[in-house]
Amino acid sequence: MPGLNAATLLAAWERALSQNPVQRALTLLAAAWPDKSVDQWANVSIGERDGYLLRLRDEVFGSELEATTVCPVCGERLQLAFSTQAIRVEAQQPSSGDGRFRVEASGYEVSGRLPTSADLMEIANRPDSAGREVLLRRCLTALRSDGEVVDPAALPDEIVKTVIERMAQADPQAEVQIALACPACSHRWSMVFDILSYIWSEIDDWAQRLLMEVHALASAYGWSERDIVAMSARRRRLYLEMVGA
Repeated sequence: MPGLNAATLLAAWERALSQNPVQRALTLLAAAWPDKSVDQWANVSIGERDGYLLRLRDEVFGSELEATTVCPVCGERLQLAFSTQAIRVEAQQPSSGDGRFRVEASGYEVSGRLPTSADLMEIANRPDSAGREVLLRRCLTALRSDGEVVDPAALPDEIVKTVIERMAQADPQAEVQIALACPACSHRWSMVFDILSYIWSEIDDWAQRLLMEVHALASAYGWSERDIVAMSARRRRLYLEMVGA
């Protein structure tokens, strides 16, 4: 991760403050892996993107994760602890190396590619039904039935469902489900874990704490923000202890 240090992460956080969640992911990844531009990151599959966000999380905060949730039946509050490794998922039916897949069912032949962040940004403000059609038009590259070309909007619901299932099988990291069991009422259910919102919350907290440390040390010693941010977290903490901040 050659592009990542406290200064570049802080700069990425500042740029991402005014962005929507998908854009934030691309900004963070381009800061950590600058060999790819934001536009290039926008065109990797959602699962590949989230896999790299897990790697970013390992690098910045470590591999151990904690979360809380509430049982939907009895309201019991659950404390969760797990690792990034536990939520890494391998594809059951991998796509080709370029993210493309093929489906043949009920006389239909469908070829396409996996959804990307660019696709999500395109459909972000559309109603669900319109968003689904736009996503299919963007991701499905060839549709035929009995040798005739078919419009994506004319695909039967069962074929659309098959295509969506095939996408999920080829890119399972795009939606990670955590199995849960309530210790109070024994209810079992699954929770979607969103690495993007999780790591953004952590980076936001980290950045605001860092700026408070910069303020305290700059006020005490007159040092520049650049010099303070360039210090290790341990050195900053020792100086803060000396000034009683």
